[in-house]
Amino acid sequence: MRAELLCAVEKFPAIKEKITSLFNDSEEFQALCHDYFLCVKSLGQWEMSVEKDERFLREYKDLKTTLEKDLLQFVDHLGQKHNHDLL
Repeated sequence: MRAELLCAVEKFPAIKEKITSLFNDSEEFQALCHDYFLCVKSLGQWEMSVEKDERFLREYKDLKTTLEKDLLQFVDHLGQKHNHDLL
């Protein structure tokens, strides 16, 4: 499993199948997962840094939260589209 996909699945294990399906089918979702992975990785590095810049950390934490919301919205949109296609 690619690191980008694994990062998203670890955050949202309850929707692993939906995330995996989207990741395999959508370049846009892959890019979103990649952005989220890079954000999480960078945030982790900055949190471990000796010289912490609290403003910078706050910005990355806010970005991480925004990307998590975007991931969930993308998955939710897939669910709505799937339900509509079944009608």
